[in-house]
Amino acid sequence: MDVAIGAALGDAAAETKERLVLDQLRIALYNLKPNHFLMPVFGAILCAMFSPWIAAWRLAVWYGLLVVSVIPLGIVCIRFLKTRIRLEDRQKWIAWATASYAFHVIAWALLGFFLWAPGNELNNLLIMLILCCTLAGSTTMVGASAPIAFTAYAVYGGIVVLAPLQGHGFLYVGLSLLAGFYTIYLAWMSKQFFTTTRNMLMLRNDKNELIAALALSKEQSDIARYRAENASRTKSQFLANMSHELRTPLNAILGFSELIQSRTFADDLDRHVEYANLIHTSGAHLLTLINDILDLAKIEAGGITLQEHDVALDRLIEDCIRLMIARAQAGGLDLQADVSACLPHLTGDERAVKQILLNLLANAVKFTPKGGSVTVFAHPGRGGGLYFGVQDTGVGIAPEDQTHVFENFGQGRHDVVIADKGTGLGLPIVKGLVEAHGASVALESEPGSGTKITILWPEERTRRMQTNEPLRAAS
Repeated sequence: MDVAIGAALGDAAAETKERLVLDQLRIALYNLKPNHFLMPVFGAILCAMFSPWIAAWRLAVWYGLLVVSVIPLGIVCIRFLKTRIRLEDRQKWIAWATASYAFHVIAWALLGFFLWAPGNELNNLLIMLILCCTLAGSTTMVGASAPIAFTAYAVYGGIVVLAPLQGHGFLYVGLSLLAGFYTIYLAWMSKQFFTTTRNMLMLRNDKNELIAALALSKEQSDIARYRAENASRTKSQFLANMSHELRTPLNAILGFSELIQSRTFADDLDRHVEYANLIHTSGAHLLTLINDILDLAKIEAGGITLQEHDVALDRLIEDCIRLMIARAQAGGLDLQADVSACLPHLTGDERAVKQILLNLLANAVKFTPKGGSVTVFAHPGRGGGLYFGVQDTGVGIAPEDQTHVFENFGQGRHDVVIADKGTGLGLPIVKGLVEAHGASVALESEPGSGTKITILWPEERTRRMQTNEPLRAAS
């Protein structure tokens, strides 16, 4: 583990160093960018100044070299500054920039030979002054990039030292020595500038990383705050819903059991049977609520364990319809199935899949007015897998509520009055069980036009079986 962490830190440090080299090269090329049109102008002025005592052909050759040399440098500067350079292309761009700049400085520095006039000390001193000023300017312009700066000092430094040796006498030897010390001094200054620029870039990068870290921390803090607020709202909603949902069956159980215990109707056996039935119904309802709460808690805690095996979905749908048909008929609904033949078996927890179907059917039956229809469907998917679900002609769900119905205790607003809207745990449990199988759930609904909830079962959790008989509609 420590070796892996050390390697990762080493890679990060190497990448940061390479990025710094590119950033420093960018500063140098940004400073050099105007050279492709400024240097020919300066060269033309120099040719005009030296034309009285320098041969025209010498001026023409030097100026031609200078004009040609700024073309590749200008191209490299413009392309580099407009391109987002990848780290793997770093060496290539450094080579191009160094080569183009070397060609340019050689062409410019050759004025120390092409414009040199033996015996004309004023001319030659002016040449040395121009070369020394050029070298000083390079200290500022390209000192940020080590490869470019080295090229500048190698060329300009060499020429300012060698050019005076074209003359004779102590003056020219002194100029050569002075130029050498001057070059060394400027090189030291350039090193200081290089270090300062590098430190500045490192501080800038550190600042950017700090800003990014602060932004990430704020985002994470906002997410945590949102989750905490949502958890608080969920807790309050849970207490509000459960206080009613749990008290109602408990009050019924206590009330009817007290009536039996009081012997008020001791001689009325039919009344005792009726009360026992009501107590049993309330107890069953209470058990259902508690099971839903426990299932949801288990899903949210990631503690659900799937007992997976091949499930014949068509037979499971038939069982669910058989369980719900009485409730549907009592509500005046037409309950039917639309299941394809040759339906593949799915791999999953049969109890969980059955609970998914029963929850969807219970919701559909509850929110579909008398005379409507509820259809359970299941078909093979076009790209593999299968899809199944429940479609009804009920009241539908408003668009603004569709994102909430799969949240804990989420309930849509309806235009019809329903005595028992439930706790809003059915669809969250469906979503949790579906996602535990690696599947997904989709909802389509319009107010007044019904609701369609589709479970998209992945291909890797299906298996082709023998041809199944199509399921007959139950109504």
